[in-house]
Amino acid sequence: MNQTSHWDRVIEATQDEFARTYSAHPLIENTLCGQLSIRVYMQYLTETYHMVRHTAQMLALGAARCGVDRPALRDWFLEQLEEERGHDLLLLKDLRTLDVDTDKVAASTPGRGAWGLVTQNYFMTTYGNPVGILGVASLTEGLGATMATELADCLNQQYGLPPSATTFLRSHGGFDVKHVEEVKSAINEIAAAEEVPYIIHARRMTIQTYAQMFDDALHHPAVHESATDAVGV
Repeated sequence: MNQTSHWDRVIEATQDEFARTYSAHPLIENTLCGQLSIRVYMQYLTETYHMVRHTAQMLALGAARCGVDRPALRDWFLEQLEEERGHDLLLLKDLRTLDVDTDKVAASTPGRGAWGLVTQNYFMTTYGNPVGILGVASLTEGLGATMATELADCLNQQYGLPPSATTFLRSHGGFDVKHVEEVKSAINEIAAAEEVPYIIHARRMTIQTYAQMFDDALHHPAVHESATDAVGV
């Protein structure tokens, strides 16, 4: 009889919550149905920027916490650090294509979702068990691998946005497929059995905070400044 892998335990424990949260999320549905406001997309890029700008530092802290006693986990953090470095610049590039003042973006305050993601990740890599970041990555990389390319195609083809406005989504739709396999291997091969519940908890919290980031983009006051700025209408 085959033993359930750590990865399978993580996914099975959170699959219902994941499905309830993302199968019909308004941001995703509105995009695919042609009802997205360009202001929502701008705000999504802004909220994502607030999260992503901390990724490299968070991964470096995670690697430092591992020390010499967990070389495999430390190496995973360092490998991800190299791959994730500079992704905040892709978001700023997309925003500039949409004529957004990126100085104002950098100076703005993140919403609840991005704030929650950043603070939980710094907590785990500074005070908690950094292995929990594997749970975070299982969700963020998984969403990128399964949704980013479709959303980028939709924005380019259905809404007429130029490819230079979707570089963040497009790039993540490609390399996040590889990243999912890497986090899957890390959970199965690096995490101890007793750490799996912590990874599950981190994934569960990330399901909620990432969805909150979507909600923040949908309901930000700037989104409703003009009722005539709908794309595809």
